[in-house]
Amino acid sequence: MKTIFLLTCTLLIAGNAFSQVNFARTDSVAASFADKYEDPAELARQLTQPFDNDLEKARVIFMWIAQHIRYDVDKYHNPKPRPQATGNTMAELQENAIELHEKAIQKTLRGKKGICQDYSELYKAMCDAVGLECVLVTGDARDFFKPYRNIHDNPHAWNAVKIDGQWQLLDATWGAGYVNHDKFTRKVATGFFMTPPTWFAQNHLPDKVEWQLLETPLDKRDFPDQPMLNYGQIDYPLLDFSRELERTADGKVQLRFQFQEAPKAFMVTAGKNTKPVLFSQSMEDGWVVLRFSSKGLSEVAVFMGKSQRSQMNWLARYDIR
Repeated sequence: MKTIFLLTCTLLIAGNAFSQVNFARTDSVAASFADKYEDPAELARQLTQPFDNDLEKARVIFMWIAQHIRYDVDKYHNPKPRPQATGNTMAELQENAIELHEKAIQKTLRGKKGICQDYSELYKAMCDAVGLECVLVTGDARDFFKPYRNIHDNPHAWNAVKIDGQWQLLDATWGAGYVNHDKFTRKVATGFFMTPPTWFAQNHLPDKVEWQLLETPLDKRDFPDQPMLNYGQIDYPLLDFSRELERTADGKVQLRFQFQEAPKAFMVTAGKNTKPVLFSQSMEDGWVVLRFSSKGLSEVAVFMGKSQRSQMNWLARYDIR
């Protein structure tokens, strides 16, 4: 789990048009529930009590988890098998399995820490408690640090929640922060709530193809060859981007990015390393256009920030072979 950024009160919904939904109230309510809790159902009911629609209920639960549950790095590196359900009859076995499952969720809530499975199970349990239809989705994830053409075997879990009759995708784990050098840093990333399926599919490949929520499902062989965009970050919210490289008449290639508010500075490197690539930058009809020669390159990474001297965050990674 990597690459998360700051808290925002608005959501950009991608599609043919972009609209902004203000979540100032839901996010404030989520932040105000800072005590320790034992019962996920009761917490969910208290959190959602001020709200009367599915969208706000789904949001306040997402934000509470993202703001208050830490990623358990030790558990990730040293997983322990969960206790197995026992029983003399099928009914006893099922009852014991439900009890163990509920205890695991309560443990996540009490300790305020967990791995992706724990985040996703807690989100589903809290949604269930307030009448939101929600599923836990399992599959594989890819991040900025994994080479494009390697086999991706990074198991992950996230959720789909039904809002006003339509399924929406979210990742509360990645929404909470990121891990670097085995240290968790909380940086709430609201870009992982109600992410458009075409964007979500860049780095989430569900085991069950229907949870891609795409009209034309992505083949798993094509999964690692997609460009990767840092849509989770909200320092400079993305509106749109190049799906592939564009070739120019002078033999160069170019990438286009559209922002709600564009960064002041960019940097292009040869892949994830720090070797710089010379590029030119321009604005064309509201798009930032970066042009460079692809000679000798197999992939490029784009970084962005306030200035060339400030710390930059990654924006995109493209395979250009």
